[in-house]
Amino acid sequence: MDVNLEILGLKVVIAPVFVGLVSLIALRYGHRAAGWLVALPINTGTIIFVLALTEGSAFAATAALGALLGIVSLSAFAIGYARSATRFRWPVCLSVASAAFVASTLVLSQVPELVVADIVGAVGSVVLVLVLVPPREDPVTPPTAPRWEIPIRMLTAALLVLAITTAAEGLGPRLSGLLSPIPVFTITLVIFTHSREGPAPVFVFLHGLQYGLFSFAAFCAVAGLLLVPYGIEVAIGGGLVAFLGVYGLVRIVLGGIQSGSPRP
Repeated sequence: MDVNLEILGLKVVIAPVFVGLVSLIALRYGHRAAGWLVALPINTGTIIFVLALTEGSAFAATAALGALLGIVSLSAFAIGYARSATRFRWPVCLSVASAAFVASTLVLSQVPELVVADIVGAVGSVVLVLVLVPPREDPVTPPTAPRWEIPIRMLTAALLVLAITTAAEGLGPRLSGLLSPIPVFTITLVIFTHSREGPAPVFVFLHGLQYGLFSFAAFCAVAGLLLVPYGIEVAIGGGLVAFLGVYGLVRIVLGGIQSGSPRP
């Protein structure tokens, strides 16, 4: 009984608490920071951890690699929203983007697991979004949000983790992983940003998200590869080290590109 209560606590506490903290930081530092922060493996890491405890390391490893490939669907969502945002209001954009995510997930659920192909697909899709989504400068004024928005984000996080881990046995490890990057936080941020500030800040947010997804991909790949031979502690720890390493590398590369760009 105590173990079950601990697992339930992991499902409904860890993810929303982290999401609440990330949301507060995002409101302080702007749209680009929000995009980077949404790429943190909060939900996916929690889901993988719980699945390893409840379904075993092999199941969780397959889910982690499914989450890696799920980046393709998340990128499809970003492309669908961005390409629609210049012409339509957020309800239409959200419908197009969600349809792209669902269609991509259904197709990818039929693709056999192959780690190298998953990595190439994930990284390639992120690069494609960076090419297709027009870059914009982050507004100087930080974003604002009504008081009730952050609790809604936290509740959504808890429900997502609870739903996926509860349904994992029926979904199977591959589909559980593919669904773990469901863009619930992205949806929350882009629709409120788009409705209040127009499409330009949405592009800033999506660029930040895509840069962060390089680190997310590293986490999923390393965690998935380490889970079976070394266990959950080493896998999650190694995944976080890989996440931070790639995060730092991307920031260094971006800093070099920006410093080498001609000033207007």
